[in-house]
Amino acid sequence: MIKHRLTCHPATPASLVSQLTATISELTEARIKISFEVAGDLNQLLIPKQQTPNSRDNLWQHTCFEFFIAQAECENYYEFNFSPSTLWAVYAFDSYRIRREWTTNEAPNISVSQTLDHYQLDAVINLADLPLVNKQDSWLIGLTAVLETQQNEHSYWALKHPEVQPNFHHRNGFIPFSTLA
Repeated sequence: MIKHRLTCHPATPASLVSQLTATISELTEARIKISFEVAGDLNQLLIPKQQTPNSRDNLWQHTCFEFFIAQAECENYYEFNFSPSTLWAVYAFDSYRIRREWTTNEAPNISVSQTLDHYQLDAVINLADLPLVNKQDSWLIGLTAVLETQQNEHSYWALKHPEVQPNFHHRNGFIPFSTLA
């Protein structure tokens, strides 16, 4: 299990969140679980209501958690979007923001839990379903989140923020990752 603290982009401060972390756990050789935990004043956070899990674009326009994975030596990468509604989106890119046609054979499995001051979203994905990622290669990952308040203000969270404006696709925002085995 590897746990990372995400930081808020300085251009989009969010005082209602005291901490946002992401944890990656390897469940099997081909499956990983990504858990996002938000602590703070959750009454002020706009959390989409749960729906029947399905694929949907533009989830990042509201509260959404994201996972990026790439081979270290290649330009291609994948992006996963996980909404608290249990809607999801998956994308493959040949290079920076250049999408390729692809869809996953297995939908991410998303579950959520919430208390007064703690919110958690867990997503399980099948790495074997990612043809551009080889298990033997070095990986880079990005762990990010968009949080929306009741006042429709957005804050952008990531491991690192390499640019003046939030940009989750920038490779300098990714970190090295090795399998957990």
